[in-house]
Amino acid sequence: MNWIEFKDRFNRFGWFTKKEIWGMFILVLCFAFVFSFDMRGDIIFDASVGFMNLLVCFVIVGIIVLIHHLVQRSVCIFFGFKPSHSVWWPGLILSLLVMFFSNGSLVFLMGSVFKIEMRDIQRVGWWRYGLNVKQQGIIAVSGNIVLILLAGLLKLSNVVPGSFLDKFIAFSVLFVLFNMIPWPHSDGCCMFLGSRLYFIFIAGAFIGFLVFLGAGFLTAIFLGLILGLISWIVFYWYFERG
Repeated sequence: MNWIEFKDRFNRFGWFTKKEIWGMFILVLCFAFVFSFDMRGDIIFDASVGFMNLLVCFVIVGIIVLIHHLVQRSVCIFFGFKPSHSVWWPGLILSLLVMFFSNGSLVFLMGSVFKIEMRDIQRVGWWRYGLNVKQQGIIAVSGNIVLILLAGLLKLSNVVPGSFLDKFIAFSVLFVLFNMIPWPHSDGCCMFLGSRLYFIFIAGAFIGFLVFLGAGFLTAIFLGLILGLISWIVFYWYFERG
């Protein structure tokens, strides 16, 4: 597929509908509220501090969710499918309930649903012409990989103010973490159903990245990939080989 064809497909199928925009706005607002709930003053409650942190978190969460969704939609269109995003209300309500009952000490992020729709003409020429769970898994996980890489590049470049960058990295990691847990409607569930080996590799790499993040971003990436490869080999040897 050349750039002109991809651009034409994206213009026809890639942009968000009004319903998706409203859904994304609600998702971003709720996630920003959850993420900033305990940022209301160091010692005593301060409404102005809480409101400013909510605005900052709204911008951060909006950027992260938008990048995540756009990457997924771009990869989806490349594979010849039509993407759609929506709000999963039970997960979003559960996220708010966890926040309220824990008074902000626990963060739970769940509420986004990603689906693909068959486009008959765009799939012509692809091996396994119909809906493909492995490709759906690759599409679902693509946005999360880009977010981790972007957070690392920003950290290495030092072009973003420290407090903003810290919040950006923290929410990116939390967002990807909850996305990759294979519960209903999550990116991790799509990846797990598409390929257990791919899921084990990515999950192992991400866990390794989190464990070694204190040693530096590049070190965490390298050791995370090593742990992902080890996880893949162990899972293949004991569960898939037979």
